Amino acid sequence: MKYLFLLLLSICFLSSCDKEDSDFDAREIGDGTMAKRYQFVGRSVGFSVSQIYVDGTIDKNFYLGTVWGLKDTTPQLKLTSLRNYKPFKSTISSTQPTLAPIRIIPGFDAVRAFAKKSKGEPAVLKQSSVGAFFDYRAIRYHLNNSPDVDSVLKLVRHHDSTTIKRANSLLLRREHITFSLHADLKDYEQAFSKDALGKLKKSGYNPYYVSSVNYGTHSIMMGESDFTRGDLKNVLEKLLYNQFLTKTDETVLNRSDVLVYLRGGRQTSFIRRATGLDAIKKLVIDYKNELELQQNSFDYPISYSLGNLNSYGDLKFWYS
Repeated sequence: MKYLFLLLLSICFLSSCDKEDSDFDAREIGDGTMAKRYQFVGRSVGFSVSQIYVDGTIDKNFYLGTVWGLKDTTPQLKLTSLRNYKPFKSTISSTQPTLAPIRIIPGFDAVRAFAKKSKGEPAVLKQSSVGAFFDYRAIRYHLNNSPDVDSVLKLVRHHDSTTIKRANSLLLRREHITFSLHADLKDYEQAFSKDALGKLKKSGYNPYYVSSVNYGTHSIMMGESDFTRGDLKNVLEKLLYNQFLTKTDETVLNRSDVLVYLRGGRQTSFIRRATGLDAIKKLVIDYKNELELQQNSFDYPISYSLGNLNSYGDLKFWYS
């Protein structure tokens, strides 16, 4: 799996280069041997996902059980709210075994109140990864094509490129799903007749409902440094765990750049970038403070799944 991940990131790097023919200057390799002229050819890679990450454009109109129309899934998931139906009750359940399901008319406040009751139990999922990257567009692998990706790339773009400028890179990712909530499919089967679904389809919309939502935190650190990946990882871990920095550690940070992405239960995504010792130290402090806030907020999920009201299967979103 590790090698597949690195291969995908390498492909992302290649896709960042110009697809037009380019005439690169000849370079020497070894003892006076003239190198061949190299050309980078654009490549792309596609992914199919059923878990879709929330971004900074979310608002109170989005919650478990809402119904949406989907026309086009590329390059971004574009949903249109479908509210011209009579509200109905749905059974909402939690992955926390101590919490009994409830039957409510889904609404932002009602779902949030149920989510708050689910906190404090053991986490459903904890996963983390460490790797390298050549182009900051590699973050698409972790965030799909959400608008948050564009916000990240604006911070790192240089001369129309988003590749790293220093010798080495580091990508740290951590996803912590505390619990998930689910809406009962049977309630939607009964609420929407075939005629109603047919009318929606004729109007150009494929109807979906938010069938499940995941609460927790999702953070990504992307750094580049003149020092080794291991050196940068070691120093960042020291900052995260409030450990003493040596003079060598400080030198590493002075010749490094770090970008942090974080989503949790709040509406706004935390996206920052810093360069140098003092700025990176402050960034990590701000990140830790924000992480605590995001962990204890349940206004919004970090990811969700969509159920198709025609086929009753989950949406498989394809992006490249």
